[in-house]
Amino acid sequence: MTVLSRRRACDAVELRCVIVDDSPIFPVVARPLLEREGIAVVAVASSAAEGLDRATALQPDVLLVDIDLGGESGFELAQSLALATDLPSTNVILVSAQTAADLVDLVAVSPVLGFLSKSDLSAAAVRDLLADRAHGHGCRHEALVYSTPEELIAGTVPFVRHGLAAGEPVLAVVREAAWALLREALARDARRLEFVDAVEWYRSPERTVEAYLRSIHDRLAQGASRVRIIGQVIWPTTSAVAVAEWKRYEAKISVDLASVPVSFICAYDARELSEDIVADALRTHPLLRSAEGARPSAGFTEPCAFVRELERRVPDLARTRGRRAASAPAV
Repeated sequence: MTVLSRRRACDAVELRCVIVDDSPIFPVVARPLLEREGIAVVAVASSAAEGLDRATALQPDVLLVDIDLGGESGFELAQSLALATDLPSTNVILVSAQTAADLVDLVAVSPVLGFLSKSDLSAAAVRDLLADRAHGHGCRHEALVYSTPEELIAGTVPFVRHGLAAGEPVLAVVREAAWALLREALARDARRLEFVDAVEWYRSPERTVEAYLRSIHDRLAQGASRVRIIGQVIWPTTSAVAVAEWKRYEAKISVDLASVPVSFICAYDARELSEDIVADALRTHPLLRSAEGARPSAGFTEPCAFVRELERRVPDLARTRGRRAASAPAV
């Protein structure tokens, strides 16, 4: 079984959902969309009071609550749910036909998990918002292995849109070809991203980490709560040691940036990269990304253990690290 087929064979854990919307049409459309991707719609409510009753009785994993409930407010329902101490596992996601840009300030001060435009609703979008809360405030490090342009777009565009909806800056450090695909798929929203040519950015692991830290720090200093990054490592073809240095970089990102509020997607093009590089991507990233959202990587290896194994496989790698440490200036 190939790496890609193993990745696709893993099904997501089923979640239970209640939809609260006064429109008779939206639940009919949303239910099959969610259920075919592993989210069971266990009830539908058309008012705030009914939604609170359904949530109390059924204890779902998530509620999708329309912001405008025909004269009632989805924000007020979210507040009521937040105060209901018997609903510890319930998460509220506000939905609306309006765009995220119109509602980002209101959502930010509301006790909710997040916001999704109805046009962007999917099980992957719901799972990503739940995963963000479960992960806390530190670094989220994901690998996206793709073999077609469609897979790249399906994995990255929801990630970008969720960040924009939350008011998070998004940095795309990718090749020109990938940026062209993103720009076309995101349409007007592409103007809200910052693009950096990956060829210039990924010169060396040390310089890349420093550049990311500077970029993230600048955006946090400007008031961002979290930064989202799509990165596309330019893998060397010169030597096994050069490749191993970038593998070590990927393993250590989760450690070096553990407390930093940043979400990474590292994109791996399976058409161009060796099976060895792709296989190790599944070991150096705690999370794997696909069109279905993010899920834990079953093959993830603790970073220090991975680096020790890598240095046994490529003995010259340990020597290059020793030379760099010896030449580093004293602090």
